[in-house]
Amino acid sequence: MPAQAAMTTHEGEMLASYVVQQLNGVRAAAYGLTDEQVALTPTTSSLSVGGLVKHVTSCATGWLDRAFAAPGTPPEVDPEAARAAYGEEFTVTAADSAASLLAGLEAVIARVEKDVPGLDLTAAVPVPDAPWFPKDLGAWNVRWVLLHLVEEVARHAGHADIIREAIDGATMYELLAGLEGWPETPWLKPWQPATV
Repeated sequence: MPAQAAMTTHEGEMLASYVVQQLNGVRAAAYGLTDEQVALTPTTSSLSVGGLVKHVTSCATGWLDRAFAAPGTPPEVDPEAARAAYGEEFTVTAADSAASLLAGLEAVIARVEKDVPGLDLTAAVPVPDAPWFPKDLGAWNVRWVLLHLVEEVARHAGHADIIREAIDGATMYELLAGLEGWPETPWLKPWQPATV
């Protein structure tokens, strides 16, 4: 069903579907934006749709790498490099384009769809070292990681929705309809780029 996570009795498939649903929300917010528009910061925040795509791609990749390594040791991360990269994740640079940012996000979506349903949801994933994570807990399980990813990406999908609406007035359902090729109905007209 469009805009909804798939109904299934397989927990791994359902969790993957919810992660993909939220990633597609971010993807839809960027749908049809030009390289200039993807870098705009039209609200009082310094966030742009492109910066959110970049951050969500990096964040999801990091969590997925940790989940796929479970119950083994996650990939080594240099704390100083991670701190520097975190701030840069939200910034659209001259090297970034709308197409390149979306290609990265689409690769993550494909990875989730293909590989997440087969994960052992009970495998232990060590808690990363960051100020917002508990110091008295050694590990979460993969199930927790995937639910956290749904929550994290959903928050940023909402940010992206607000920024996109400030850019050109487009809203989530019309953007999803345009992106996924839904037919026009009395309820909804799929978004299309303005013709010149």
